[in-house]
Amino acid sequence: MMKPRNIILTAVILSLGCSVSSNLQAREQSPEQEKVKNAGVSFTYSTHDFAEVKIRKVQKQTAPECGDCIDVGFSPEHVCFNLKDNRPLPALDQGPRYFFPAHSFICAIPLDDSTVQDFGEAYPSLNGAAVRLRKLLRERPYKFKSRRDVPDIPANNASPSIVSRFQYLDFRSGSGILFLTQYSNEMQPNPVNNEELTLVFQGITKDGKYYVAGRLAITHPSLPRGIDFTDDIERDRQWSYLRNTEKELEGFSEESFQPSLTNLKALLSTIYIE
Repeated sequence: MMKPRNIILTAVILSLGCSVSSNLQAREQSPEQEKVKNAGVSFTYSTHDFAEVKIRKVQKQTAPECGDCIDVGFSPEHVCFNLKDNRPLPALDQGPRYFFPAHSFICAIPLDDSTVQDFGEAYPSLNGAAVRLRKLLRERPYKFKSRRDVPDIPANNASPSIVSRFQYLDFRSGSGILFLTQYSNEMQPNPVNNEELTLVFQGITKDGKYYVAGRLAITHPSLPRGIDFTDDIERDRQWSYLRNTEKELEGFSEESFQPSLTNLKALLSTIYIE
């Protein structure tokens, strides 16, 4: 009677051994993490989600110096990190056109500049966004009267047509907000699609010295591939087609997005500014 029991026990041990081996193999195949550090700013990203990171130095530009220019990003000198992804942009195959394809970057922008007399006058959009963001982080509301009430730096010549999955997110050096959006300045914006959908992060460091601005390209398999794949979606002046998609995006799991919302939130939470 002992022999069959020993055989069964051996089989169980072998089975457990295979399970442990499979777990180890899965761990070895998991996406590698790469740490980036420059100018006192660091974060960690998955090489499975982004191919590489390029560092870009943004020169100082103030409103008084620009005169009557539209504010599309007046800011002190700072560093941005451009994250390269392998996402196709079918619309660009037909040559440059007017739309807002999502690109991935993270910027750390100083909220102080000793070379200007009035920070708010020199950098109106940045200063205004910092004021609104501090208020949001202090009061932590979850509803807004208008999409324009949500801080969104750097400024551009378009407005958010949706705000979905709004949430608060802490990072190593501070706190911020996170939401999905898509930009447009048309009367009837493009339906939400995988060329323009963007995950936006807006944060402030605990010491109040830096504004952390991030936009990350993100897609979902249920959405049209791009702007040229939205012709069958009926548009209306009330933007009901956008409001419907806002609600749909709220219901999807974090893992169903590409890159997953879980991965992107993990990336953002590692941001550290010395």
